[in-house]
Amino acid sequence: MRRCRLLLGLSLPFLFSGCASLPKNLPKNPQTRSQDHLARPVGMNHGPWPKADWWKTAADPGLDALIQRALVRNPELHAATARVLLAEAETAGARSRLLPHFNASLQFTQQYFSAQGLHLSANGTSNLYGEFDPLLARYHVDLWGRDRDLVAAARGEAAVAQAGMAQTRLLLSTATVLHYFSLQGDQRLLHEEQRLQTWQKRAVLVARSTYGSGLADATQVHGTQIALAQSTHRIAALQAAITEEKHALATLAGEGPDAALPRAEGLPPMPESTLPIDLSLSLVGRRPDIVAARWAVQAAAAQVGAARAAFYPDLNLRLLAGWNSINLADLFDPANFAHAVGPALTLPIFEGGSLRANLRAQDAIFLSAQDHYQAAILAALNQVADALSNWLKLQAQAKAEDTALRAQRRQLRLRLAAWQSGLQSAMPSIQAHIALLQIAEAKTAIATARLQNWALLESALGGGYDDKGKAEDA
Repeated sequence: MRRCRLLLGLSLPFLFSGCASLPKNLPKNPQTRSQDHLARPVGMNHGPWPKADWWKTAADPGLDALIQRALVRNPELHAATARVLLAEAETAGARSRLLPHFNASLQFTQQYFSAQGLHLSANGTSNLYGEFDPLLARYHVDLWGRDRDLVAAARGEAAVAQAGMAQTRLLLSTATVLHYFSLQGDQRLLHEEQRLQTWQKRAVLVARSTYGSGLADATQVHGTQIALAQSTHRIAALQAAITEEKHALATLAGEGPDAALPRAEGLPPMPESTLPIDLSLSLVGRRPDIVAARWAVQAAAAQVGAARAAFYPDLNLRLLAGWNSINLADLFDPANFAHAVGPALTLPIFEGGSLRANLRAQDAIFLSAQDHYQAAILAALNQVADALSNWLKLQAQAKAEDTALRAQRRQLRLRLAAWQSGLQSAMPSIQAHIALLQIAEAKTAIATARLQNWALLESALGGGYDDKGKAEDA
């Protein structure tokens, strides 16, 4: 016995020194810095932010009803919810590695022993072997933190799934808002184009009349006919676009193309654009996609730690207590009580390079997660900056169209007065009506674009999501 202890003591240092060795050099990403502040457009107010259910700022009951239907029925959101449940289950499974495991076992075996076998007293007999172990215990001693790293990685993946569900919710609400405003804008444009077409028909009649009387050539007739045909083409395109927008909204709501949609009451007024006073990187960092990317980095880092710990010895403590006997009748005889307890040590001496390959793979995943996080931040900053730039552009265009509308109204009054006094034919006043309606259509298109840009800005800022995975109502 003393000799066995001596041999074990002499062999342990050799075994530990023979464990698989860690790679000496692993690649590292250079630290990059992103712009940490964005300029606020002049004239944009600041107010409470973020807000849960950001689309309610538009104060449109139909839009709110549509989004609520989508949040309940959309299959992609259901799939994201299922991914959260799966990640939470995997986290619970990882946590179980930190706890002792207890089991019980009961088994019976009918066995015939060879007449010339090694079981002298049982040779040539058939026996029913019974074993009952009411206590089987196993506890993994987390010497190097591998189990804790795996739990941290699982928790990180669960946080990624939760942020991913929030991102799906944000994208779903954003798409619904964009399609809804597009539908309202196209419906208004269709009404305005139909009015425009009425005036263009009048222009064709007047041109034909003046041509028939010899007061104008055929060029004017052909021009009015071409304009009328183009208007017909625009009406058909708008009708098709309206149908497509309705189908898109029904799909987002998780319903078929024949779903009944809330009746649009027209384009709502432009919601008041309110932004936080400080447009810093920390604000953009609340976006659910960036939160998910940040948690993915942490989960990948934990996986690297677990891959490193796999190079070191693994220790399990085991305990067995129960009864076994080849004669079932005396299974519970005190003499047949058996028990065992002791550690089990596993040393990864040679794994064919699998441990080193796994560590390099996990390190590559970590580097990729870091790069994705940096890319997500840059993309978010660019999205916010683009939305702010478009806000200024569309605001200037809206003011220009207001000026043009006022000027065209004055022009129309002058044309009407000249026609009524007999100084001009009816054609200039009709053309002034047409020009006025065309400016109105341009104003509708800009109003639609401004509403959609407002939605894109709210979405680019994260739609009220916070870094704890919940939406706040400021």
